Amino acid sequence: MTTPDGTPAEAGIGLQFSVYPLRQAHLRPAVEAAVKAATGAGVDVTVGRLSTFGQADEDAVFAAVREAFAAARAFGPTVMVVTLSSGLPSDATLAEIQGGAGA
Repeated sequence: MTTPDGTPAEAGIGLQFSVYPLRQAHLRPAVEAAVKAATGAGVDVTVGRLSTFGQADEDAVFAAVREAFAAARAFGPTVMVVTLSSGLPSDATLAEIQGGAGA
């Protein structure tokens, strides 16, 4: 796959999701179930304070979203916010940005 300018496109899709259990006495079970389901769908995830991040091929990412939402809503009403990206910055670019943020 290539971008419109003809350069090779990254094969991976970036994923960020946040789960918001509604009207539930405890939030943690639904969130943990969503993370576990995303991992089970083949996405290596990193849990942050406000959302969960991952990267994988397109099929795995969409399966992870579907499975994570199903797992979370099994505990009751749930809102899930998802961001997908086909153009992820390299590790070098991230390091440069993070290094400049502290200046």
